Amino acid sequence: MQRTMTSQPKPLITEESYLEQERRSRTKHAYYAGQVYAMAGASEQHHIIALNIAATLHW
Repeated sequence: MQRTMTSQPKPLITEESYLEQERRSRTKHAYYAGQVYAMAGASEQHHIIALNIAATLHW
């Protein structure tokens, strides 16, 4: 007999609960359809480079 492993469904999170958790969190997350996903952080150098590129393209 072959057994199949299945994962348990994750409970959905309300927008209010997400916002409350995000206010207290040191890391940023994305909220989509009741699920919360961790977002990768960017360094200060990344922000400077991105802003310089955006400013150059704007001209």
